[in-house]
Amino acid sequence: MRGARRSNGHHPGVSPPSPRHGPILRFRLASLLAAQMFDFGTFTVMVGRHGIDSEANPLVANGFVLFGMPLVAILKVALIVFLAAIIILLDRGRTVRRRSPRLAATIAVLAVLAGLMGGITNVLAT
Repeated sequence: MRGARRSNGHHPGVSPPSPRHGPILRFRLASLLAAQMFDFGTFTVMVGRHGIDSEANPLVANGFVLFGMPLVAILKVALIVFLAAIIILLDRGRTVRRRSPRLAATIAVLAVLAGLMGGITNVLAT
């Protein structure tokens, strides 16, 4: 039966998130969002003060020159959604492999570190 729900309220074939992973998953996603928004916020201040030549990432700099701030904002949102989706899917672990939650944690940590490093270098450039 299509769209049928089990008695526990979940669709068949879709693993519900584990209750023990709920707070950890929310923390990972909140950390990802905070770090990436820190990077974006400091980027806007840096570019406002010193121009796009102060941006170290040539992909971001060229995108900004060609399409302006809207492209940078859209790409940042897309990156956050993409990484969050990967982390959520891997965190369930039961649908792919046992090591998937560990991979989800690794991706979350790397995404947070990348956001923090980007933000810190933006602050140092201002």
